[in-house]
Amino acid sequence: MRAGDNDQDFELNIASIIDCFTVLIAFMLASASFLSIGILDAGIAAAGASASNEPTPPTVQVAIELKKDLKVEINLSGKVTQKYTIAPKDSNYDLEGVTRQLASVKGQYAEVKGAVLSAENKVKYSEVIRAMETTKKTLPAVMLGGF
Repeated sequence: MRAGDNDQDFELNIASIIDCFTVLIAFMLASASFLSIGILDAGIAAAGASASNEPTPPTVQVAIELKKDLKVEINLSGKVTQKYTIAPKDSNYDLEGVTRQLASVKGQYAEVKGAVLSAENKVKYSEVIRAMETTKKTLPAVMLGGF
């Protein structure tokens, strides 16, 4: 019997396994960074606007929710708690009604400059964008929430 016949030394090629784990870890880190986002600031500051030293939060917060049945709910919270429901118009969201209601809210509470916009799962992305653009006409700071 020769000494080389019972040799059990072999080389394990784990380079492909390391490559797979590297891609898997990178994917998990990238996807986990999006899990903690509750509100996304979708606003763009005006060219001449400068931030004040100590911004104070408004006494009334505005939350707008697009429902899948084409209704729009505007919820006020903070100093006052109110809920407005805007019915659909011509089988579509009544964004003109939303503008009127937001103008009324801004007239009552001048310190309100922004809103949080959210939508139910079945609402189309294009409708969310249309609602965001309409809201920006009255309240310049629009954040996307609940996604």
